[in-house]
Amino acid sequence: MIYFITVIILFISLYLYFPVAEKYKLLAGVNNRSSHKKPVITGAGFIFYLSYIIYVVYEIIICEPVQWFWFAGLTILAIISFIDDLKDVWFLIRLFAQTIASALMLLQLSVVFQIEMVGSVSQWSAAILLLIVLVGLFNMYNFMDGLNGMLGGIALSMSIPLYLIDKYVPVVSGFVDETLILFTILSAVVFLFFNYRPQPKCFSGDVGSVVLGYMMAFFTVSLIIKTGNVAFFLLFAVTFMEAGLTVLQRLFAGDNIFAPHRMHLFQLYCNDFYKSHLLVSGIYSGIQLAFGMALFLMNYYGVSRLVQNAVLWPLFAALCVAYLLIKRKRMGGHLLEYNIDSDRNVKNMFKKN
Repeated sequence: MIYFITVIILFISLYLYFPVAEKYKLLAGVNNRSSHKKPVITGAGFIFYLSYIIYVVYEIIICEPVQWFWFAGLTILAIISFIDDLKDVWFLIRLFAQTIASALMLLQLSVVFQIEMVGSVSQWSAAILLLIVLVGLFNMYNFMDGLNGMLGGIALSMSIPLYLIDKYVPVVSGFVDETLILFTILSAVVFLFFNYRPQPKCFSGDVGSVVLGYMMAFFTVSLIIKTGNVAFFLLFAVTFMEAGLTVLQRLFAGDNIFAPHRMHLFQLYCNDFYKSHLLVSGIYSGIQLAFGMALFLMNYYGVSRLVQNAVLWPLFAALCVAYLLIKRKRMGGHLLEYNIDSDRNVKNMFKKN
């Protein structure tokens, strides 16, 4: 019943939000970096955070303990991200908020898994490294919010294997509350109903993509701590490939990685080669789902951690090589130059934008 009620609340919330957003011009405009042709309502990703509020209220009603540090970090990110959707927030303020949210997540994980911070140099070094990794995951996931259906599709392709692992792999069962994963799946489905269209009704905005990045990081790191298996980082395989390699590409090109751009491969396909947004998003989501289901099946059938890593990481490396080769071809033969329409290099293109 709670799931049905949640879906109804999310639908009603969006239908109430749409006229308000139109009235106050909360729209993603069309410019030379956008992949859409008409202004579209943005900020609709607030429903992801709303679903977690419903989850917390539900846990209180049924007298289950609430993970307050996790929820505090989530709330900080949701607030700063929604403000950023309304007006640009200085990136250092966003970075500070993300760091605080990451620290709260780590605090929650230390409570859940009973990790005692004894003050050793190695333990604190590991905590700081993980803090940096978490902030990186939030932002890379945020970069994937660029096409109709991409954000919700990636969320589903990660959440479904996570739910199956939690429910059907006894060794790791309970690494998180499976209800929390189901709330993520429900909110992603509701969002896709409005977003996975040739002309989307709404976009997520940072409030959705950053909140989802936080949740996916929380699920994945919980699973890695529970199992000690770093292969589960490949639940972010497509995000690492697309967002991670594009960041490296822009660094080698001498570009400001915090500046807006349209250098993702999915942007090139849709903006310059006029491929279907829905098709491209579906392919990306399908690739991610394949990695997630491979992880589920390997763990379901008791494949050792060594074999999992020996098989999946080389597959991921091959995928990255294929990605770079395809991208170089689509950019006109060079990863640091954009030669489809002219011989402008990446720096000049970004200066123009």
